[in-house]
Amino acid sequence: MTKPDLYPEFTRAERVADGVMHAFGIAFAITATILLIVWASGETSLSTVIGLSIYGVALIGSFVASACYHFTPWEGPRHLLRRIDHAAIYLKIAGTYTPLVVLIGSAFAYSILGIVWTLAAVGAITKLFFWGRPTRWGVGLYLGLGWLSAALITSLVPLVSGATLSLIIIGGLVYSLGAVVFSIDGLRFQNAIWHGLVLTASICFCIAIALGVLPTI
Repeated sequence: MTKPDLYPEFTRAERVADGVMHAFGIAFAITATILLIVWASGETSLSTVIGLSIYGVALIGSFVASACYHFTPWEGPRHLLRRIDHAAIYLKIAGTYTPLVVLIGSAFAYSILGIVWTLAAVGAITKLFFWGRPTRWGVGLYLGLGWLSAALITSLVPLVSGATLSLIIIGGLVYSLGAVVFSIDGLRFQNAIWHGLVLTASICFCIAIALGVLPTI
């Protein structure tokens, strides 16, 4: 396996564009997490604050892990950083479920959450120790885990507004579009487009979580 196959080469313009996406992503994740937790602390239950904290840590961790992998100036740790980057995606998916399941509060919702976190843990461990190279199968696993959320839609309908539900669905579709972009070989600005779509979907879910979980919004 050649080095370009493992680590594709990008032009300066492509790297700058991708860097901008990561900078916005990290700034968004940190700001959103702080605002959600501070707002929730005075308005909601402890379980909601914990759920939002788990979501925030997973959100920040995913963007930071991606930035560390894609922009490290050292070649030595790149293989490990890539594994961490891919493993963090599983945790971000599971983290996004968490505050929404706390909002639903049913035994069925928590059983789905348990399945999601179990699969996410298995996926992350597999990425870290056994399967570091990105493949279309890996992208399929991310999508499958994410779209398990369809099982919770009927439980969310009576609890959230139409706008909140629409944002969740739009976020899922944008993530799916990003997976398609990620799978297209030779696409110019592929990483920047992919990470831009991830950022867009993340914003959709963050707003949906805020609207659904924080009663005063």
